[in-house]
Amino acid sequence: MLLWEHKYVTASRAAKARLAALRRENVRSVAVIKHAALGDLVLTRPFLVEVRRHFPNARITLGAIANYVHGLPEDLVDRVHVAAGQFRPRPSWRERLRSYRELGYHDLLFDLTASSASAWIAKVNPAGVKFGFQHSPLAHWVYDVTLPRSFLTFEAESFLHMLAILRLRYAWPPDFGWPPHQRATDPPYLLYFPTASSPPRCWPAERYGALLGRLAQALPEHEHRVVYGVGAWEVQAADIVLAAAGAHPNLRAVRDAKGETFRALLRGATLFIGNDTGVKHLAVGLGTPTLAVMARSVVDTYLPRYDFHDAVHDPEGADPTVDEVEQAALRLLARIRARG
Repeated sequence: MLLWEHKYVTASRAAKARLAALRRENVRSVAVIKHAALGDLVLTRPFLVEVRRHFPNARITLGAIANYVHGLPEDLVDRVHVAAGQFRPRPSWRERLRSYRELGYHDLLFDLTASSASAWIAKVNPAGVKFGFQHSPLAHWVYDVTLPRSFLTFEAESFLHMLAILRLRYAWPPDFGWPPHQRATDPPYLLYFPTASSPPRCWPAERYGALLGRLAQALPEHEHRVVYGVGAWEVQAADIVLAAAGAHPNLRAVRDAKGETFRALLRGATLFIGNDTGVKHLAVGLGTPTLAVMARSVVDTYLPRYDFHDAVHDPEGADPTVDEVEQAALRLLARIRARG
């Protein structure tokens, strides 16, 4: 195994020597550390798919943290290690250190998180070669190989760069390890998810409702399904959206959709329209065309540059207008129809 020699990649001599002496088929264990909520965990799936493909004899361990366990890609790994989080009562440093060390030894260790907790986990566990991002001046103290990470690249691909520096090719578009997207045809429907992890990340509900009303009228052959979130404020926001949309025979409210039922709902949609949220990333991973309304997110981090995905944002940080989002949705649907 060889690294690409590049001025932006740092690697110790010992790491280069160990990699040169290691064949991919002899790698027996790989750890991938990713502490994140649902959306970023979805974007980790292509990395895990490629690790399985390139290291077929390895046992793969996903390093998670107790703060975030919803949506763990357990179907792609052999073991999940959950480190102590920051809950109250907060675990002592001794308790956290003990849980950190339970990750154990691995031939290769990839830290995709770039946080202080993940760095400590990488530091206190032995590994043949440790890979990390150059997120701190102390990164070279923790990792054997480091590389820069751009926030202007689709995040799923930025993770895959850790394999690219090993001269390993990865699939593009990324392979999320799920069945291909299949649109429903009886009747076709657009799916709307008007909330996110917190209210500040949401497009105003009144504008969302106005958009819904316009598209329901402009696209009478489609159903327009509004998915309710689980929080009390999310339910209230969805109610506002539906009230603002007005009465249309092709509007439907979807409540309590969970698990595989929810994934099937996403997979069957002609188009998903939502905020910068984990549900949008889940739709991307399932192959569903997506339109994201992003007022305060770094668009390029979460906008796939392939297939049928788009985002609406104002360069000055204002909330996009209803006209802007409506026109973007209609353009994207025209592209989808042209595909056939």
